[in-house]
Amino acid sequence: MDPFPKCSLCQQQFTVKGPTPFLLPCLHAVCETCVSSAAGGVISCSTCQREVNLADTTLLTDVVRQKEIYFLTVKHRPTEFLCTNDDGNQAVCWCPECEEFLCEYCQNFDNRCKATRIHIVETFTDTTPGSIQTKPVCKLHSPYPLEYFDKTCNILICYKCRLGDHAEHDVGEVDAVADASKGRIQQHEKNLSAHHTRHQTYLKSINKAMNDTKKTSTTLKEAIHHTFHSLRTQLDQREKELIIDLENQTRQELSDLHTNQVTSEGESERCKWTLDYIKTVLRYASNSDFLTLEGSIQDTTVMHLRSVPLEVEKAPATGFNTKGLDKLKSDISAFGYVNAYGSVLTEKGTQTDDSHLADAESIHLHLENLEVPNDPTQSPRFDAGCESYRRETGTMTPVTLQCPQLQLDAARANTDRCHVTTDGQLVNSRPATQHRHSGRLREYLGTCASTPIPLPPSPTTVTPAPHTPQYWETHARVGVVGKGWWPIVLEVGVVEESQVDNEWSVSLQSRSWFVSVYSCDTHRGSLCTRVWQQGKEGKCYSNTMSDTPGTQATLHYGIVLDVGRRRLAFIDLDRDVVLAKVDVEWRESLLPVFGVVPKGRYTVNMKVISGADITITDTKKSLIYDALN
Repeated sequence: MDPFPKCSLCQQQFTVKGPTPFLLPCLHAVCETCVSSAAGGVISCSTCQREVNLADTTLLTDVVRQKEIYFLTVKHRPTEFLCTNDDGNQAVCWCPECEEFLCEYCQNFDNRCKATRIHIVETFTDTTPGSIQTKPVCKLHSPYPLEYFDKTCNILICYKCRLGDHAEHDVGEVDAVADASKGRIQQHEKNLSAHHTRHQTYLKSINKAMNDTKKTSTTLKEAIHHTFHSLRTQLDQREKELIIDLENQTRQELSDLHTNQVTSEGESERCKWTLDYIKTVLRYASNSDFLTLEGSIQDTTVMHLRSVPLEVEKAPATGFNTKGLDKLKSDISAFGYVNAYGSVLTEKGTQTDDSHLADAESIHLHLENLEVPNDPTQSPRFDAGCESYRRETGTMTPVTLQCPQLQLDAARANTDRCHVTTDGQLVNSRPATQHRHSGRLREYLGTCASTPIPLPPSPTTVTPAPHTPQYWETHARVGVVGKGWWPIVLEVGVVEESQVDNEWSVSLQSRSWFVSVYSCDTHRGSLCTRVWQQGKEGKCYSNTMSDTPGTQATLHYGIVLDVGRRRLAFIDLDRDVVLAKVDVEWRESLLPVFGVVPKGRYTVNMKVISGADITITDTKKSLIYDALN
């Protein structure tokens, strides 16, 4: 059974014959009894705790909820309606023309009466939310209907009103004006739905952070216990102190997350209340209702949209530092630290033969996916799929990076010149068996990724565009097998989706950005590297590899893409340099592309390295960070 609306103060259900519902500025309903008995003329909404001073606020009759109450009563409690003619019979229909409830006998009489037989009655069984409408008439010129809306006076008027006192005003037909109002209200619904979704996502991230914090705390407790096992007699007191520090840090972390959680849950719930009412308005309201309610709904929506949920900026990064093992017995009072996020980690102690300490160190490395250290001896790998890591800068500013799982699209490869092997490599030769497919590239000498990278929604003053950068690499094995010249040996980059198959090379396309390896006219005898931006060539990086027949080399390039901040960068992983940083206003989704020279002068085998296959070194982290700044 559908729930009946309740008064937000006394929590009594509204009924057809009960007190009239009034609409509060927060879009919750209050009954006429509570309004008339409000102490000091102030109402405090028990649903959202917003106070309303009746002396400064004119409450509107909540006509939408009245229609909702009528519909729910017809659907679930039809026995509450009696015939208007006082015969004690149960009503079975409503006559909009007579504005009366009729029993079966009176309905039959109306059908036979000459004056009323043309009336179209609405039976209870056929009642729908959209059918509960009455055509309002002008109080000054009855029975003229209110067919126009005076935008100057903000009221509904009839034909005579328009010709009279409102002749010089801005007047529009009520249907057209109401349709525009309904459209704006529907846009408010979309905005609030998106806002509510962001809060739900934020709450999920908080719950994950809380679980990670607890997990980190549990793991670090075990590490501490292992470390102190061999030194129990001398270290008991220090162990207790560190456990207390860790628990205080964990308690503070959980407290901060809980505070954010409670705040976001409250705003999320308030968003839901408003969304529920907007949906009710869109379901039950008439044209005049849309015009009356639009202002209140807009004010409430704007109030909600001002509370933008923050991103969960960090994962728990508490660590257990075991510096000073060689001096442990003489320096026991200073041994061990519980580091909070954002504090500087001191240098690790030297390696020892203590097996328990080695266990603790291995646990610490297992947690490095939460905070990647600046340790050039370690090369932590991603677990799987679309991964992220954080890089500590000199000021401990974290940079989160996503590594999406990209695949070369074998079905779209231009098999007249190249193909994608079963192990996912792009080779510059035709396949043994030609497979004609209507979706294959016909002009471009290469292929693209299987899925495009969408652009974020346009930012607003209350909803900034998301900007989590993405990163992937290409490893290409190039061999020089003959003499001759070809302008481009290989190319990797991005192009706007609709432009991908316009030319044989993306260098000829105006909406493309890529790095290429090519036969250079200036540096004879070598292949060079160059970044192209929208058909314009950039700086030449010479001596990428020799152009002498018999030469072979593997070339490594990285692509950093931040669609939210409109930043694209290319990295030469062999030279350890950022080749170019580009700031672009993209117009449509981007498609990663991979091109190769036709077979003859060179052999090319190119593979995309992405997701779990990417290895992040300290040098690579610095290059990525520089590319984003």
